[in-house]
Formats: sequence, structure tokens, C-alpha cells
Amino acid sequence: MILFLGFAGMLIIPLGIYLYFFIQRFLGIFWDSQRLRLRKIISAVAAAAAAAGAVNLFGLWALLVFYTAAAGIATDIIRYGFRKAGRPWNRTFDLIWRSGIFAFAVTAVITGYAYVNMHRVTVADYTIQTKKPIREQGYRVVFLSDLHFGTTMDLEKLQDYCEQMEQKQPDLVVLGGDIVDEKTSLQEVKEAFGALAKISSTFGTFYVYGNHDKGRYSNTCDFTESQLAQTIEDSGIVILEDDAVLLNEELSITGRRDRSDGSRTGGFRNASADLIKELPPTAFHMLADHQPRDMEENASAGYDLMLSGHTHAGQMWPVGLVTELFDKSTVNYGQKSFGDLQLIVSSGIAGWGYPLRTGKHSEYVVISIENANVG
Repeated sequence: MILFLGFAGMLIIPLGIYLYFFIQRFLGIFWDSQRLRLRKIISAVAAAAAAAGAVNLFGLWALLVFYTAAAGIATDIIRYGFRKAGRPWNRTFDLIWRSGIFAFAVTAVITGYAYVNMHRVTVADYTIQTKKPIREQGYRVVFLSDLHFGTTMDLEKLQDYCEQMEQKQPDLVVLGGDIVDEKTSLQEVKEAFGALAKISSTFGTFYVYGNHDKGRYSNTCDFTESQLAQTIEDSGIVILEDDAVLLNEELSITGRRDRSDGSRTGGFRNASADLIKELPPTAFHMLADHQPRDMEENASAGYDLMLSGHTHAGQMWPVGLVTELFDKSTVNYGQKSFGDLQLIVSSGIAGWGYPLRTGKHSEYVVISIENANVG
């Protein structure tokens, strides 16, 4: 928490300073230099209020303020370039610069795109080949994560996507966590898992908790952990918390306890190798872990495929870029090999906090596991 607050402070202080000058030059359009003192006072108060509201880096206000400031800085750079090159900067350009119209317009366009992009759900198809002795026709897995139900879609829309997933004729459905969160109502919890449970598959639907599902980030969550678990179990979905299930004697699905549980409850996760030590090594071993970490450990343990979400592929640029640069122990999005282990990280079917996404698209995943010995 201290580290996060320090990082937030490093961003907020320069943001507030820039906003002070941004607001002051805007007010200068209407008030002459005789009111300079008043302009400075109003600019300082407004800048401080705007920057303070952006301390919650994951809030919509912070998003709008930072994007507006970034667009304003871009305008400053363009103006500086014109002046450095000796190009004329006429009164129209000067008015655009002082008024911040360009910055506000860019923010509006980005926000509009982000809203449309969040609500447009695509299908990500992957093919995994294995030399393990699985059946000739292979298996098809539907994987979805990070629904955060209530943020972007209602029950009717979710049911539409569930019907689309069922048309893929999956052998099993894997729910990768954060299906609900601290803002989801108990009624919405029941709606979400009721809809997802209706996706027909050969072996059923399996679920791992994410860091948000249990509502631990809020003291006003509308449901308890026991109500959540009971709702999931009543729907017929199998909860996997450091558990493994062998399907058809040749395919296993292991679900991990979310790594956030250790810091919040004092509990620890079992070693991933221990979870499948009683299963046949010739089986194709899948592992669902909400957060894409510990890939080398899982590869050494003998897993063939790992499914994760959590990152939202950054959701809002440049979060994903920052993650890739500074957190080398995770993967932001897509498919990556770790020895014989294939990792697939989904951007999620929705998002958290607000219904906006510029980092990548929303998606659910369809994976075809093929027998490489056939053909």
C-alpha cells in the first residue's frame, strides 16, 4: 500500500502543477492581467481539486484527467515545435491552445472509442497440439474470465454470449475468475452464474476464484463469501481451489486458489506439482489460475496448458505497456511457451471499474486441443 501511495504521489504532484498552468491560461481568455491574482488562486484551487480526485488511479475521474493532461501536453509540444521552426502561430491556433479544446476533444474521442471497444466482444481462437495420447478428435475448451458482471452487460446480453459459446460445442467450460466483484449485487451474482451454468458441454463447467470475486476490496459488498460459494455450487458449476479433476481418463483440469488469498487470509497455496501427483503423467494437464504467474513452476510440474486472465490486457493504455516493461514475472496478453507449457492469457470478456477499454478488445477464448499423432 505504501509503495502504491508513493507511486500515486509521483504522478499526482506533476499532474497538479501542469493543471495549474493549463487552467490559468484557459481563464486568461476571459480575464485580463488585472485579475491575475484571482486567476492564480482559482487555478491553484481547481488544479489541486482535480489532481486530488485523481489519486484513485483506477477511477474514471483519474482516467479523464490524465488523458486530458496528456492531450494538453501534446498540444504544448506542437506549439513549441511551430515556434522553434519559426512558423507563424496565428490567433486561431492560439485560442485552440489556450482553451484546451484540442485536449478535451481528444479525450472525448478516446472515451467514445473505449466505450464501444469494451462492449464489442470478439472470439479468440487458439489451437494447441499435443503428443499426449488423447482421443483422435481432441478436445474443445471455452474459457472466459473477468466478466465483472454488472460493469458492461446485463443478463440478456450475457445470455446471448452464453448461447454463442454453446454453439462452439465445448467439451468443457472454464471460468477464470473475477466473474463478479465487490460492486456486483447478490441478485446479479445469481444471474451471472445461472446464465453461465446453462452453457452445455461434455464434462461441465469449472471455476476458479479471482482476486475480486469474493468482494474483499469493499466493506459494503452485497454478498458474503459463503453466499457466493453456495450460489456457484447450486448452479452446478464446480469450484476448484487447489483441486484437480481427471476427465475421460486422459484430460485433467486443475484450479488454483488465487494468490491474493495468502496475503488476505494467511492461507498458502499448495505446490502445483502436488495437485496432479496422483494423476497419470500421460494425461493432458490443464491448469486454470486467475493471475498469470509461476509459469516456470507449472511447466516443471508437468502441466501442458495454463489459462489465465486478470490483466485485462491493460484495459486502458498505457497500463499494459507499463506491466510489460516493469513486471517480467507475468504476461499481459496472448499465448506464450514455457518449455512444454503453453500459457494463454485472455483480455477478459469485460472490464473492471468502468465500461471503457483501449488496451485491447474484450473476448472469450476457444481452444482446440489436437492430437499431434493423428494425421
